[in-house]
Amino acid sequence: MSPAQTNGSPLSFGKRYAVLNLDFMNILFDIVKDTPEGSQFVTNCSRWVNAVHKRDPRPPTIFTSLYFTNPSQAELPSEAPFTKLVQGFATFDEHSPSVKVPEYLSIDGEDIILQKVRWYGGAGNDLEDILKNNNIDTVIISGLSLSGVVMSTVYRLFDLDYNIYVISDNVLELPVSQHEQFSSVLLDSLMPKMNLKVITLKEALQALEHS
Repeated sequence: MSPAQTNGSPLSFGKRYAVLNLDFMNILFDIVKDTPEGSQFVTNCSRWVNAVHKRDPRPPTIFTSLYFTNPSQAELPSEAPFTKLVQGFATFDEHSPSVKVPEYLSIDGEDIILQKVRWYGGAGNDLEDILKNNNIDTVIISGLSLSGVVMSTVYRLFDLDYNIYVISDNVLELPVSQHEQFSSVLLDSLMPKMNLKVITLKEALQALEHS
């Protein structure tokens, strides 16, 4: 049963939770940070990561980044649908600063950074093994973009029977101008229909203190 606020008791994630920050990459943060919505998103994510870093012991804290081993994107079949989606946007070269986690999030040696090669946060990496090996039953998700990596990862982890919390203040759609439209459908309608927990950053910080 998913940890939840019941009978007036504080919300808690339990003791077997992991924090998953999807595609916290310079290239995407730079695209959004000069918009009002994006600026608030960056502030929210920074606040969340800082709070998680202060936990002792710290829960498994995972960041994903989309990148490839060379500019030719050798990990992608030339005619794959996802290849066509990313072509023309960027090369996502693993040596490019654009695919790194922003420095102001203060990533350290305890954080786990995973390469991924598709929408899903666990595509081409050890995400599922990390969750299994740490006996995780609950995953708290932030990420960008909402309709892409966030929803793809939500569906997969849902099928793997994880309890899922999505922090509504820590997800953003691209382009930002479409966020209000998509978030109203995905966060307010679809996820509750799937019995998934959508919580605010304030609620997430409170739950963190009780976990």
